[in-house]
Amino acid sequence: GHRCFTEELVGKQEFEFNYGAAPGYAQFVDVKVSDPHNTIVWTSVGKDRAQWKTRIEVGGEYAFCFYSRLVPGTSYQDGMKRAVYFELSNSGNSADDYVKLASQKQLKPLEVNLRIMEDAVRAVHTEYVYLKERESAMRDTSEHMFNRAMWLAFLVMFIIVGFSLWQIRHVKSHFKK
Repeated sequence: GHRCFTEELVGKQEFEFNYGAAPGYAQFVDVKVSDPHNTIVWTSVGKDRAQWKTRIEVGGEYAFCFYSRLVPGTSYQDGMKRAVYFELSNSGNSADDYVKLASQKQLKPLEVNLRIMEDAVRAVHTEYVYLKERESAMRDTSEHMFNRAMWLAFLVMFIIVGFSLWQIRHVKSHFKK
């Protein structure tokens, strides 16, 4: 069987994906990650644990699919279920990076904390810009659909008025006879 999870990811940011599967007799776990255009961007075949770090350039809804398969020649039996744990995190700024930065540039703790805050603000700003772009696209779609519905309503009203006038004319001609 398989199970897929989706997550909305912001573009131009680094992410880290970790997963681990509970032990299972004669079972493998395959993982496929696909981008918003359904292109597979990462796979893991037959591993119980894996880690993937990448920079996401295109924001959107990413799918994380886990596939459970048996060793060829093994038949499924009750109790052959496995739990899979996974974590997706924004790995743009890890603590190790700041420790290295502090030692390389001989920064004081206050300066390191300022860098951490600056990076956090930058990440919030990037997400804000992304959400603003999404809101704009959704607004454009909404306005387009509104215009279509409005013209359809005018067409229906024109048809109803036309049919009513025809019906009135037909009824008048019927009573004149």
